[in-house]
Amino acid sequence: MMITIIWSFCLLFCLSHSTLVIAKHLCLPDQRDALWEFKNEFYVQEFDPSISGDKKTEKWRNNTDCCSWDGVSCDPKTGVVVELKLGYSYLNGPLRSNSSLFRLQHLQRLDLSSNNLFGILPESIGNLKQLRSLSLFRCNLFGKIPSSLGSLSYLAYLLLSYNDLTNNEGPDSMGNVNQLTDFQLVLLNLTSLIWIDLGSNQFKDLT
Repeated sequence: MMITIIWSFCLLFCLSHSTLVIAKHLCLPDQRDALWEFKNEFYVQEFDPSISGDKKTEKWRNNTDCCSWDGVSCDPKTGVVVELKLGYSYLNGPLRSNSSLFRLQHLQRLDLSSNNLFGILPESIGNLKQLRSLSLFRCNLFGKIPSSLGSLSYLAYLLLSYNDLTNNEGPDSMGNVNQLTDFQLVLLNLTSLIWIDLGSNQFKDLT
């Protein structure tokens, strides 16, 4: 009888301990550092009174579990960041080609919509090979869509509307494919794409 009771307590302890382990996110140090550096690449300030948002990155605290930070979701088994949802977060500053964002190699969903990124969309966006969803609606982006988007073979959702993007000056490496528009070249390899919104930009010859 006593042995049964002891085994019961042991079982309860093990189950309780395993539940705590499963519930705890394991934020990897390199993922946390990349996010923290990304936060510091921007200043947070309301830039458009018509936008109602939330200063999510202001709530982040260093040396804490990054998987619990506002707008961040992780794979509970591996601790890698798989989603960054920072739309309407009052971020001001260009998305640099060497941004620490591009070290988050396991990102599947990225939403930076309605932030003031006021610059070009760098070719480095193509480094995020696992992206399924990319939302950059109304970010004050300009210039051409980077050809590296064509390498994101898992991309199924693309939202780039209400920027000042163009389809001029296609990449030289594709110059021999002259029967297609630059815009079509960019999207040529997006075999998983099922939804795209590029409205209110400066595209030409898309028919």
